[in-house]
Amino acid sequence: MITFIIFGFMDNFILILSMYFSYCSIEYYLEKYFENIKADPILLACISAGLGNTFSDAVGFAVSLNFAYMGWTIAGCLLGMLIIPVMQLIKKINDMEK
Repeated sequence: MITFIIFGFMDNFILILSMYFSYCSIEYYLEKYFENIKADPILLACISAGLGNTFSDAVGFAVSLNFAYMGWTIAGCLLGMLIIPVMQLIKKINDMEK
């Protein structure tokens, strides 16, 4: 039982920490290199959550020394993030119709 509590704690700890640093980094580099771009906070949160989850999953497989599954899981996580630009496009189309 304690093993699952430790796993849950570490999984969310790594996820939240990596999401936070990802969010701060993306916002920093956007402002540094693109002066006129102000990213949508929801978009930044989605990207950061996806990257945070990817990192958390990768750490989980790295700890178990299963690097083949780690690579495939990272690829799957990043492919899953392709929904973000699709959602942005749908939002843009809906905004244009109003």
